[in-house]
Amino acid sequence: MTTIQCFFLGTPQFTKDDHALKLTKAKGIALLVYLAVERTTQTREQVMTLLWPDSLPQAARKNLRNTLWDIGKTFDEDVVEVDGDSLRLAESVWVDIHPFEDTSPAADSSQVSRLEEVVPLYRAPLADGLSLLDAPDFELWLTTQQQRLDRHYLRLLDALITVHRAAANWQKVINYAQQALIYDNLQEPMHQALMEAHARLGERAQAVRQYDNLRAILAQELGVVPLPETESLRTAILNGHIQASPMSITAAAPRPVKKAASASSPFVGRRTERAVMDEALQLAATGQARIVLLTGELGIGKTRLWQQWSATLPETLTTLETRCLDNTQSLPFAPLTRLFSQATCTQRLSQASTAISATWLAELSRLLPEIKELRPDLPEPADLPPEEERGRLLEAFIQVLRALNGHTTVLFIDDLHWADQATLDWLVYLIDRLRNESLLVVATYRVADAPAQLVHTVATWKREGQVHHLPLERLTLIEATELITALGGDVALIEQLYTKSAGNPYFLIELNRAGSEDTPSALADLIQTRLDRLSGATQQVVQAAAILESDIDFETLRRTSGRGEEETLNALDELLEATVLIEGQGVYEFSHPLVGAVVRDGLSTARRQFLHRRAAEALETAFSSNLPAVAGRIAAHYTAANLPGLAAQYAKMAGDHAMGLVAFTEAVTFYRQAYDLDPTPTRQMDLAEALFLLPGALDEARVTLQQALNSFEANGDRPNIVKACLMMAFSYLPSGEGDKIIEWVERALPHLEYITDPAAEARAHFFLGAGGFRIGRSMKEAEEHLAEGLRLAVEHQLSEAAMNGWFELGNLNLQRGDFAKAREAFQQSLVLAQTGQNIYQEAICHNNLAYTALLAGDLDQAHTHIENGLAFADKHALMLPRQYLYSTRGEIALAEENLDKADQWFRQAIIEAEKFDNPIHAANIRANLALVARRRGDLDEALTLLTQAQKVVARVSNPHLQTQIDLWLAELHLQRGEQAVAKQALARAEARLAGANRRGLQAWAKQVRASI
Repeated sequence: MTTIQCFFLGTPQFTKDDHALKLTKAKGIALLVYLAVERTTQTREQVMTLLWPDSLPQAARKNLRNTLWDIGKTFDEDVVEVDGDSLRLAESVWVDIHPFEDTSPAADSSQVSRLEEVVPLYRAPLADGLSLLDAPDFELWLTTQQQRLDRHYLRLLDALITVHRAAANWQKVINYAQQALIYDNLQEPMHQALMEAHARLGERAQAVRQYDNLRAILAQELGVVPLPETESLRTAILNGHIQASPMSITAAAPRPVKKAASASSPFVGRRTERAVMDEALQLAATGQARIVLLTGELGIGKTRLWQQWSATLPETLTTLETRCLDNTQSLPFAPLTRLFSQATCTQRLSQASTAISATWLAELSRLLPEIKELRPDLPEPADLPPEEERGRLLEAFIQVLRALNGHTTVLFIDDLHWADQATLDWLVYLIDRLRNESLLVVATYRVADAPAQLVHTVATWKREGQVHHLPLERLTLIEATELITALGGDVALIEQLYTKSAGNPYFLIELNRAGSEDTPSALADLIQTRLDRLSGATQQVVQAAAILESDIDFETLRRTSGRGEEETLNALDELLEATVLIEGQGVYEFSHPLVGAVVRDGLSTARRQFLHRRAAEALETAFSSNLPAVAGRIAAHYTAANLPGLAAQYAKMAGDHAMGLVAFTEAVTFYRQAYDLDPTPTRQMDLAEALFLLPGALDEARVTLQQALNSFEANGDRPNIVKACLMMAFSYLPSGEGDKIIEWVERALPHLEYITDPAAEARAHFFLGAGGFRIGRSMKEAEEHLAEGLRLAVEHQLSEAAMNGWFELGNLNLQRGDFAKAREAFQQSLVLAQTGQNIYQEAICHNNLAYTALLAGDLDQAHTHIENGLAFADKHALMLPRQYLYSTRGEIALAEENLDKADQWFRQAIIEAEKFDNPIHAANIRANLALVARRRGDLDEALTLLTQAQKVVARVSNPHLQTQIDLWLAELHLQRGEQAVAKQALARAEARLAGANRRGLQAWAKQVRASI
């Protein structure tokens, strides 16, 4: 039987029946490494995205086929099993990674032979020397896997050292400790093991030299000195007092961290504030959503007040807590991720998941992948327009919150001044959406640090009378005396302590803790004095904690500090005992933010950069299966570590993640960061794409994209020239500026001739068609472009492009007045939407089919389609299409002379249109409301509404709607007896219709002319 072996732990090597094989192409090696490490079946799409990210789909598929053929030719056997769209490494292939990583690093004497068998498999880091500069995501994946396997190798060596040390096999201790230091020379326990082993073998000079090496390495790399234990070991060796029996070493399994004594301080004062909070809760319980804002300076006791008050709440209430952090304020929905990731919340979510619609859970899984573990049956989130996606994600949080609550929900958000924009937007949505429900939001923030958006939001809440604002004052002397007495402090020092603290509770507690001898006058100096009392190893661990800052788990802290498990556990014991850190639900945080700030401020530049690099690497390891969720944090660490290349890659990943969460403010922040770190035109185009989606940033988006385009043109980068030009053309589509659309497409056309990109070519034709008929150009020419785009879409199986093409063709025929062709086109688009499960397009197709039937005079069909559309939107919780569905429903009611119903539907439609900032459609709806007013005989109201609509559409190029409004105005002025003004309105309409192929509008204009 043929034996194929793949050796990836080091420079990749391949053998078949012990004969060496040579696979020369890097992508082929990369594919085999990826399949070997992942072990599970991978889709072609996953592999193509990883290895050929910049290639067009057709080119990527061809590259993958060629790579698989090259692998098969090299091995003369099916090393990679292909099953339809799936790829996996054949089970018959032996891979060195598998026995290596399947071996447990337990320090067990019965496993020595197994350990000594697999350790030599590790020749060097995974796929050493392999590099794919054109596949950055693969590079990140490979780096993460290399680090993971490096650590496993070190754990295996540590287990061998532990066993041989216990058995006094000192030469083997030396051998394995030296191997460990080759990969990480900062492991002080390994240096200690070498020192002891040399001393046990009578090599005292070598033992001392090992100490000198360690001291030099620590000084150069970390700027620290060896630990006291190492110094003691050196002294014992020099004095000849080394113990006769081997030193014990703790096994790798971590022991539990000793719990610190309660850090809770006595609570004094704040009676008025607690009474106001009680009152707010009572109002919330009656179905009036309330907000309590606790503000004040650092250390004033905002969080402490919440803790004291919430401890008295009855268990029947649902109390949820989260906080915002300085280092996550650019991560979208960071506090909500923190909230819903908590064990208690996840448990509640698991219990309530069956009561929550799969639609909302699927949306939430964008942010919380662990939801898929609770509900693996969930569908993928729907592919929707950005505005719809954003609304659904905001609503998803609301729905889950409702499913978790009892009678009244109390939500606490600490340090709201550090909230990201997406979270603030959700909070505004929450308060508005649940204004008549039993909800109390309590938030703390520092007014001096509040961003403009938070200031404006609070001002709005205050105007609406929903806020109870409680600025916390400093303690009075009487309250300070009560606090110091409760702490068991010296009563004689109360006035001195009060003067120094100025009544700040946290400062007062720290002063009391420090005692009376040589007490610093500044709070930061006071904290530094307490930190200086910590042992050397503990100071290094707390420095790592200060760099990590948030959600500090044991493994990430250990990796960042560079200390072993035992050392890190001992340090945590000391930090908890000293109340520098506090523990909760498996993570650690500083007892007060100021403590972490003092630690960071005390670090040298070199030490800070080093720790930031280690923090980034630790997070890469901890979140290797979900890097996008922490990419923003990793980018920040690599930036602080002065590694701009890696920082830019992660900033780009964070921007992509934010775009997936429709958090455009955060996406812009990350894409801008990536561009600043690595200023390439591609990164600039990423930034422009996000800016286009950010309200109010249209001009900046176009300037940014123009700059990127200039660079692409200078570099002769035709594919990106085309992409940028079409992106610019698309930016003019919502405003109907057809001349600009056509101008930008025509700029792309010469470059399209030199590249093979049918999707871009189809898009160009669609834009030319859509732009043309929007500005009144020849309908025939526009139709030809749309037809050519459709031909390309069908030929190249571009189903989404075909769906959009048919829809645009339907709109063209609708404006032309050819209702039969319009109906056929919309029906084709509907079928493709249903096939592709595009729920937004399906709802819009129902709307346009209803509108077509209405114009054709088939009210029964109009009712059928509009009811189908409304029911479909309700079923799938779609929000964006409602503005169109409601207005069409209103027009049907108007055609039936049901004026009250028409008025009701139109007013609902305006609310939806304004919610999604769609002034053109809102103007169209107002024009229809004018028709309702006219039918009721209120001609003044009709004129006001039509004039408002006319002013809005005059700002854009939309000849069809402008002509409709002018014809309505002409009819209205005739009814009012205003002949001259009616003629002016009709003349404007006729001028637009001259030479146009818009049969319906032209027939209408003739009727009005006949009336005049």
